[in-house]
Amino acid sequence: MTEKQSAGIADPTCPSCEVRGMDKIVSQPSSETAKKGQPWFFVAQCTDCGHVYGVFAKHIFGPPGGPQLVVKERGN
Repeated sequence: MTEKQSAGIADPTCPSCEVRGMDKIVSQPSSETAKKGQPWFFVAQCTDCGHVYGVFAKHIFGPPGGPQLVVKERGN
């Protein structure tokens, strides 16, 4: 029994081609990019068949002091 099996952690299985393992899931940047060449989002997909698990927005670090929520009941 492997360490993963004894810990109760199962390898993910692709619903399309049924290949197993974390090494079969990759994240790739989108081909669309911002002006500075940074990707807009990342796509998580199966390496064998291309099944898409999800699309994730990249982290954006903007200048501080963005919009603020004002709640009138609190006197803000």
